[in-house]
Amino acid sequence: MRKFGVFLGWCLFLGALAGAVYFSLEERNNGNGSVTTVCIHTQNDADSILIVQDDAAILIDAGEEADAAHILEVMQQYGVETLDYFILTHGAKDHVGGAAKVLAEIPAKTVIQPYYEAGSEVRVLNDALKQARVPVIYPTRTLRMRAGQIRFLVYPPLEKHYNDENNYSLAVLVQHGRVNELFAGDALRKRGEELLLIDWPAIDLYKVPHHGRANGSSEKLFDNLQPHFAVVTAKTADKAVVNAAQRNETQLFYTAQGDCVFISDAEQLQAVQ
Repeated sequence: MRKFGVFLGWCLFLGALAGAVYFSLEERNNGNGSVTTVCIHTQNDADSILIVQDDAAILIDAGEEADAAHILEVMQQYGVETLDYFILTHGAKDHVGGAAKVLAEIPAKTVIQPYYEAGSEVRVLNDALKQARVPVIYPTRTLRMRAGQIRFLVYPPLEKHYNDENNYSLAVLVQHGRVNELFAGDALRKRGEELLLIDWPAIDLYKVPHHGRANGSSEKLFDNLQPHFAVVTAKTADKAVVNAAQRNETQLFYTAQGDCVFISDAEQLQAVQ
C-alpha cells in the first residue's frame, strides 16, 4: 500500500510537471509569433503605422484623407478585418485625415486619443464613433493594453494646455518579447522634455516625431533612446536628426521612399524593406 502511495505521488508530480512545461511552451510559442510593423508610405509626409500579429491589429494614426486608399491596401495585404485598437496620437489632419474612410471599411473595437479641443475633423469623427458606439479612451495616466501577444503602453501629455497641438501627442511604446518600438506622434520640445523623464527600455524602432524636424529636445531624446532603427515620415530629416542617428549608429528609413516594414520574433527586430 505504501509503495502504491509513493507511486501515485510520483505520477501526480510528473503529471503536474508535464502540464507546467506544456503551458510554459504554449505561452512561449504564442508570445514569439512574429509581429509585423508597417510604417506606411503617404503622399505628403503624413503618419500611419500598422502593427499586426495573426488576428491582432493596431493602427497608429491614419495620414491625410488622400492616404486612406493605400492604408486600406496595406491592411488588406496583411489580412486585417478589424482593428483591436486605433490610436490617434493627436488631432492634426496629417494624422487623422484618413481615419473616417479607414473606419468605414475596417471597424475598430476601441479608439484611443488625447483629450483636448481638436479640429473639426476630429469632432466629426468622434460624432461618428459615438453613433457607432465605438468606445473612445482618453488616457490621463499611463495606459497598459494588449492585443493578442502585442503589449503596448500609452503615455499621455502631462499638462492640460499647450500652445501647439503637436505637444498633445500620445507616445506609444509597443512591446513584443524583448523588442521595443516607440511612436511619439509630433512631439515638440515641450513634449520631448516630458518624454525624457521616462525610463525607457532599449528601443529597437523609433518613429522620429514631427516628420524628422528638429526641436530643442530632439537630439537629447534621440541620444537617450539610442534606437537601432528610426523612421522619418518625410523625404528628409533635419541635420540635427541625421547627426544624432549617425552618432548612435541608427539606421534611418524614410516612408517617402515607400512602406517601411519591420518584423519582430520577440528576440530581435529586422528591417525587411
